[in-house]
Amino acid sequence: MKKITFLFLFLTASIAFGQVLIDEDFNAGLSTPAGWSNTDLANGGVWSFNNTGEAPGFGVGNVVLYDEGFSGSYPIFDSDILGNDGEAEDTYLESPTFDASALTDVQLTFNHVIRAEFGGNGFVEVFDGTAWVQVVLFNSTNNTSGANELDFGFKSYDVSALLAGVSNAKVRFRWVGDYSYFWAFDNVKVFACTETAAPIAATTPTPTNGATNIPVDITGTTPLITPFNWTAGPSATVFNLSLGTDPAGTNIGTIPGATNGNGITFNWAYNTTYYWSIESFNCFGSTASAVWSFTTETDPALSTDEFTLDNNFSVYPNPASDVITIKTNLAIKSVEVYNQLGQLVINRKGTDITENSINVASLNNGIYLITINTQDKKQTLKFVKE
Repeated sequence: MKKITFLFLFLTASIAFGQVLIDEDFNAGLSTPAGWSNTDLANGGVWSFNNTGEAPGFGVGNVVLYDEGFSGSYPIFDSDILGNDGEAEDTYLESPTFDASALTDVQLTFNHVIRAEFGGNGFVEVFDGTAWVQVVLFNSTNNTSGANELDFGFKSYDVSALLAGVSNAKVRFRWVGDYSYFWAFDNVKVFACTETAAPIAATTPTPTNGATNIPVDITGTTPLITPFNWTAGPSATVFNLSLGTDPAGTNIGTIPGATNGNGITFNWAYNTTYYWSIESFNCFGSTASAVWSFTTETDPALSTDEFTLDNNFSVYPNPASDVITIKTNLAIKSVEVYNQLGQLVINRKGTDITENSINVASLNNGIYLITINTQDKKQTLKFVKE
């Protein structure tokens, strides 16, 4: 149900800040923290507290919330668990009052996961000394995406225009709905930013730009590439890592809160070029790096000792669209063609091959490995089907 299908092993990071007004991780216990108000406006329930990391509707035993930067205990409003009773839900969790009267800059950050189908609404509001003012709304038409109306991850909002100079400011998270899935959040911070510019772009990546034959670790249940490293600017404190097979490096997805030195578990394809980049953040803004690339190794299960035949061994045309021809003076015993997942897609005996040609018209476009077996030798070459 996540927007991305790969898992990044990361440590939670936070934006550097100056004067701290609110810093609540909700880890004091499974109850409303001191100074906070947990209020029901419609007899539809209040916020509860949990410490499992499990997001409703994502499968038993999931840790989706911890994947999105939560830690320890956290508040959650599970609209579905209250049942489809027609009773409206309108409830908020409100912070203590804080004094921003001496500040000209005020920032609000938090981690959250919301699924807002069937009329669910998640309001983030601040009290400006006179009234409650909406900062952001998450619902089916605002700031969520996909069939499940999801939004998740680290959020950062500049609320200076609303709270700077206010002596009795507050922030609250308000849910309005009825049998409309859930909202959970954690790590609420209100602070003054002391940075005066966005960070400089990350440089010197590992894997290095243009690197080839990057090994894929298959000892776990999902292939792993590690480590991913970069050199960050001195003021950068949070990093998003984007990954793709397109030159923009974005079509697979983005990992919020990425940390130097960790690995990515993903269904990595062998002999494939990937593109990636780092967006560096501080409380002033963000800066994107250049887009780097690397190419994974050939599937070890398919590798053979490479050698040069004296008979001008080759395959043509390359790329091929319909038929690929093997050029050699040796008698061919068999030919095997494998896709990038290591799956055997064509297997021909030499007696079934006419004029050393193989019909590849039925293959999907992409990169393939062709292994040619002769009496005493075999060789694997790469070709492109287009």
